[in-house]
Amino acid sequence: MAAQTNAQRRKEPGFRDSVDLMFNRAVQLMDLAPGLEEKIRVCNATYTVRFGVRLRGQIHTFVGYRSVHSEHMEPVKGGIRFALSVNQDEVEALAALMTYKCALVEAPFGGSKG
Repeated sequence: MAAQTNAQRRKEPGFRDSVDLMFNRAVQLMDLAPGLEEKIRVCNATYTVRFGVRLRGQIHTFVGYRSVHSEHMEPVKGGIRFALSVNQDEVEALAALMTYKCALVEAPFGGSKG
């Protein structure tokens, strides 16, 4: 059995949960129309791709994610993340953060990542 990390022992929220917690705090300060909170919170689309790459004579399968959090403004903006440990929740959290950052500075972009 793998050793638990400090975060697991303390029951700290994951990255996506932390983003949602901060969003919840911000929403309490706003007067949003009914249903708008959930519309803002969820990602519009998340795509999962699997592709094979030949490395040293063997085929290795890699998984990639692309998340479009909000298309309220187009084009959507967000970088690419290359990491073996990346997962769907992380990409969706980063896409949400990009939406919020663009909105805060009034940049004409929606948020995405992947």
